[in-house]
Amino acid sequence: MKMLFFLLAVLALSGCELLKPLNREPSEVVNLMSTKYCETDDTMARFAEYCDLDNWADTLILASTISWPARSEMIDALPNDPKSLIEKVLLSQGDDTPYRNRLRAQKWIEEIQTLSDKSMTQVLDILIFQPSQQLLELESAITILSKVNGRQEKTITEQEIQLTEKNQEIENQRKQVEQLLDIEASMVNQNRSDNK
Repeated sequence: MKMLFFLLAVLALSGCELLKPLNREPSEVVNLMSTKYCETDDTMARFAEYCDLDNWADTLILASTISWPARSEMIDALPNDPKSLIEKVLLSQGDDTPYRNRLRAQKWIEEIQTLSDKSMTQVLDILIFQPSQQLLELESAITILSKVNGRQEKTITEQEIQLTEKNQEIENQRKQVEQLLDIEASMVNQNRSDNK
């Protein structure tokens, strides 16, 4: 369900100036109101029902209700023809999809784009590839930050242990100094008693 809302939000915002990079020339606008994305008979035969965006939405909605292990089995059972590759890509878009599998789906999108018409290529890029790429980049950054934080936490723990050991050493030395001062004080008191 989240993915459907995401798709609808991307569709709604795709025409906004906010999503266009400032330094790029405007690209050709894809008519997202049309649900046919296969311009030639060859592409229609290659992608079958996935020339219709409604089938994408149905697959995404279905994928959002299935856990990753079940989707993974479904992906493994599909062949590698273009129609099945689209289905594999759509099944790989769930929130719980592991990083490696999401990355594999990006490669499938690139493969599909070499086989598809310009309009489908653009739709794949706008609706799936770019958002998934951003998510992969964020996951990579989070992983790197987690590793850095882990190393820093280990270093801090080691420094805390060293600090505790140093404090213990200082405390031991303070006790030894106190013992020596007590011995000296008792010797001085003894000398005074003997001199009286």
